[in-house]
Amino acid sequence: MQFDNSATDPLLAVLPRLIVVKGANRKAATWLQATVSQILEELDSFHAGALAVITRLADILFIKAVRAYFEQNLDSAEFGWMAAIRDPQIGPALALLHGQPQEDWTVAALARRVGLSRSLLAARFAELVGKPPLHYLKRIRLNAAATRLRSTNDKLSAIAADTGYESAAAFTKAFKRSLGKTPGEYRRALGAYGS
Repeated sequence: MQFDNSATDPLLAVLPRLIVVKGANRKAATWLQATVSQILEELDSFHAGALAVITRLADILFIKAVRAYFEQNLDSAEFGWMAAIRDPQIGPALALLHGQPQEDWTVAALARRVGLSRSLLAARFAELVGKPPLHYLKRIRLNAAATRLRSTNDKLSAIAADTGYESAAAFTKAFKRSLGKTPGEYRRALGAYGS
């Protein structure tokens, strides 16, 4: 599968390169077999709209494989995002960052909200999530911005403000540094709004 937002999506960052769905579980085997059968049937059919159906089925296959991966590993993960969401302070910190990415977060402010010292939050967050809190926040913000660039014709200034950047210039600089192109170049390359 290819993802338009693979460089910014926090979910894609925490997934392994390969997800194995074991068919030993009867429930998993049923949905997996049914979805793959439908994809193969569409591939062989040459019916109008087959590509659209295959695309949607591939999306469903991906979502269900990710769900199975999380269900199989959530309770046993000792590090990474799944361990982080179970942590009594880092889990709420993640929820705050995801729920309010436009806020002017500092590590100290986030630490106060979850009842940890600044240094302990920074160390524990980086240990579990794999990057410091503000780097993670940047990824969340850029993912939200990339989604808006792909799906709306909103002005850069509105996207910048809504995703926590002080100005369109600061947003453009951060976007280009992370994704290698300006927001306008990104939008045009995808054939999205605002060409």
